[in-house]
Amino acid sequence: MKKTTFRSSYDIRKRNQFRLLLLLAACLFLSLEIGWLTQKNRAAVSSEAEEERVLSAELAGYLQIIPFSPAETRAWLLPSMDTYLTGSDVDEILSFLELDSYAETLHEQIPYEEKEAITRQKWCLLYESLIEYLGLSDEVNVVSIRYLGLVPGESRLISDSGNYDCDVESIDFTYGETYEVYICGNILLGIKADTEETGTESQDADAQDLSAEPVIPETVRVLLTQDNHQSVYRTTVILKGSTALHLSDGDREYAVNADAAVDCTDLMAQWGAEQLTAEAEDGGRICIANAEGSAVSSYYRGRLYLYQDDSGVWIVNELGLEEYLYGVVPGEMPESFAAEALQAQAVCARTYVCRKTAAGSYAAFQADVNDTTDCQVYLPSKENEAAIQAVDATAGQVLAYQGMLASVYYFSTSCGYTSGPEVWQSDAIDYLTGVSMLTEAWDGADFDAFLRDTEVAAYDSGSRYFRWSAELSPLSGQETLKQVISEELAKSTGKIAITDAGRASASDTDEASASDTGEASVSDTDEASASDTDGASASDTDGASVTDTGGVVAADTALLGDYENMTVLQRNESGTVTDLQIQFTNASVHIYHENTIRTILGAVMTGLTDKNGDLVYTFSILPSAAISIESSGDGTCRIYGGGLGHGIGMSQYGANGMAEAGKTCEEILQIFFPGTEIISRS
Repeated sequence: MKKTTFRSSYDIRKRNQFRLLLLLAACLFLSLEIGWLTQKNRAAVSSEAEEERVLSAELAGYLQIIPFSPAETRAWLLPSMDTYLTGSDVDEILSFLELDSYAETLHEQIPYEEKEAITRQKWCLLYESLIEYLGLSDEVNVVSIRYLGLVPGESRLISDSGNYDCDVESIDFTYGETYEVYICGNILLGIKADTEETGTESQDADAQDLSAEPVIPETVRVLLTQDNHQSVYRTTVILKGSTALHLSDGDREYAVNADAAVDCTDLMAQWGAEQLTAEAEDGGRICIANAEGSAVSSYYRGRLYLYQDDSGVWIVNELGLEEYLYGVVPGEMPESFAAEALQAQAVCARTYVCRKTAAGSYAAFQADVNDTTDCQVYLPSKENEAAIQAVDATAGQVLAYQGMLASVYYFSTSCGYTSGPEVWQSDAIDYLTGVSMLTEAWDGADFDAFLRDTEVAAYDSGSRYFRWSAELSPLSGQETLKQVISEELAKSTGKIAITDAGRASASDTDEASASDTGEASVSDTDEASASDTDGASASDTDGASVTDTGGVVAADTALLGDYENMTVLQRNESGTVTDLQIQFTNASVHIYHENTIRTILGAVMTGLTDKNGDLVYTFSILPSAAISIESSGDGTCRIYGGGLGHGIGMSQYGANGMAEAGKTCEEILQIFFPGTEIISRS
């Protein structure tokens, strides 16, 4: 564990003078290079600068040393601040502390402008100078930790060097990443710097030094939103139990008979309570009801917690981890699938929720996950015996790589090959490489022919979406096409770019950097489902690299002109498209991210047919980005595709095919995630 103390203000000034000289030298160099910098370079620098900025919400942690409680900081300071910290926010902090005279000294030591976006490096200099002035520097140290999640149900952080108390709402750490942090006693105040790990050798060394086992919690807390149109906040909550229902705010209790509905928000108002706990007698279950007392949700195991703030009321279901999985596995894999495939799914689902719990993405709602495809679909009403047996057979088991919880991805059906994270423009992960699902040899020479071949034999070729075709009308629907392109451009994610007028070629591409999320879950059965999501919480993010053509990004897609054609310029080894060019008369649009390709083309899709020739009406996006394009002279085109989902990690139909061929759960997981191992709760 690294441990340092603060230097004096004089040392800080000397370091700043040196940094200023370096900055001037860098500016001189940049001025010589400015003539050839492209829009892509400027966008990449802008993106990187944003990542270095400090979220104002983090102040609730940093200012605990002043001492302000996190609640006081959130009540007194944060409402007047923007999302990211600025120079004026620093002035506001000093004014609030009645340190106006010191502010002048600080400005001289570490100059900043009122509208300046404060980087983390500058904030840490300001912060260290402030606490030194207040005589608090001896109480604060800097330590290096690897983040291993939060202690379930507590405001404590788990690291490789021990557990620390923390304000969970003000930290946004990534599981497994290393950070330099400010510590006061056993309280973690905030980040000083990220410590990026590069290369397999350093990762192996870290893994050997890791003293903490992955956390596999006994319980999980689920934020319930499905019955509320995926909205967190509610104005009214009515509950009823399958057995007598007991309600409590900690001081008072209220009971109602089985199947009798009670307005909990009304009860909270009568009691003046901001929290309420609901539990059914003798292991009974609880459902959310409407004003007539009819159930509008699943019946939930465990307890329901109601919380209230100025935005409204929200509901959290707390139950055992294995019981939670009883309601997850059926939403991810059909009951008819083979037992070993269901067990592999259970291990993946358990690993996923453990990572999400560690990440603390829903800590602001006192929850670990939500009940939608943002995390994993949680449907207790779909519990079945096959899923329960699979969960019980693998109880406490998760997938790990080099002592860390693995990033598990799964999806419905491959095109014959699974993909790596490159289809999300993300860096490679050792255990997430493309895997062949084929049971017969193929030479890999022509993916266009491969994706149009309905006779390909693979472990997942039994899925109706192993092969499919779609009709698109991009010319007649070009206004819609331009609109979705514009919406994607506005997100500034690097997943899409518009090049200069003229035709682009694959040789125009270079590498840029951006960030993209990774964790995904796919809920699919033999009935078609469009609930294939490829994004995750910001707290579970991998670094990414973006392929960009280096062209000028147009602010107004109306300047594109008329649609002409679309072409696949690049694929990865699995056949998934990683550069789709849509040509307009005035410019070319390039799309690099599999879900963005599916979304944009789906906007002008007029028909979809599965491999059996049956029409499908439930998709608003293409089933996958493993596609071959056949354009027509009338401005329409036909897409031939393979698979359903993002294609990364475990193919669920492929797992079933392997299980039916006699492979065990362990063998299936080793095929999809080579180099990982199953570990159990100790």
